[in-house]
Amino acid sequence: MKSRYIILTLAALTVLVFLFIFDNIFSIWEQASNVRFRPVTTGLHSSQIARDVKVGDVSVDFYFAPADEANVKRPLLVVVHGGFLQGGNKKNYAYLGGLGVRAGYAVAVVQLPHYPGIFTKPFYSKESLKNLALPAQAKRFAVFLDALKSQSEKLRFDADKIHVLAIGSGALLLGEADAQRYKSLLLVSPIYSLKEHVAGIAPVQLRAIEGYINDTDALRLSPGEWIKKTAMPAMLICAERDLPYIKEACKSANLARANAKPIERIVSQKPSHFELIFHLGSKIEEATEPLKKFLFDNARL
Repeated sequence: MKSRYIILTLAALTVLVFLFIFDNIFSIWEQASNVRFRPVTTGLHSSQIARDVKVGDVSVDFYFAPADEANVKRPLLVVVHGGFLQGGNKKNYAYLGGLGVRAGYAVAVVQLPHYPGIFTKPFYSKESLKNLALPAQAKRFAVFLDALKSQSEKLRFDADKIHVLAIGSGALLLGEADAQRYKSLLLVSPIYSLKEHVAGIAPVQLRAIEGYINDTDALRLSPGEWIKKTAMPAMLICAERDLPYIKEACKSANLARANAKPIERIVSQKPSHFELIFHLGSKIEEATEPLKKFLFDNARL
């Protein structure tokens, strides 16, 4: 009799563990990759870091210059993680804060609220789900950019000089704002278009997108569409062995722009998706030097 209860308890626990993993697969995948690939440290003193600052609905970790630069306002590098709006932890990208500060920026690593997983989704109302889906999140990011001025004096950055580094699906959040305000743009393994190559993306990854956007939204939010109308310096970084839909979009991307320099494209030959992302800044990653040069060259814009 006791053995039956033990077996039932173990079975129930196994199911619960499976549900938890399935519901948080993107966060778990990212966290495991962060532990495995161990990105470089920030190299900053704790006095140069302000964590979990609320700017509107967005939680932000700020990384900024030493206090002896009190009279100098640096441009701001905004870092947007990926995760298909269902995963991503800003704390895993602290190394980009250090990288940006050393290149001449203040850095804001953002954290938007997550869209719920399959098994927790029934506990949300339709309105709540809509508010966490891609179009609403893109609007939330645009509002965040406007609200940055509230922190600019305290953290010594110029809120009118915004540079953006977006990773993966984070690139889909940028198109709701006026892209002309971005002084430079770095896209690392981005979801480049919601028109092309989408068939290769698993439905579970698209649950915060499908059903919430129409064709007009898809064009407006696809970096591959709105970037054509911009003139700021832009760089596209991806890996030779990246996720198929990212790799194909990266290789076939049209780099030409009217009245602007072509988009720079760096294809790293060695790493895969998270290897590329978490090795940026490391000497063993071949995309590190082009990335650093791009940041340094554009810090004066």
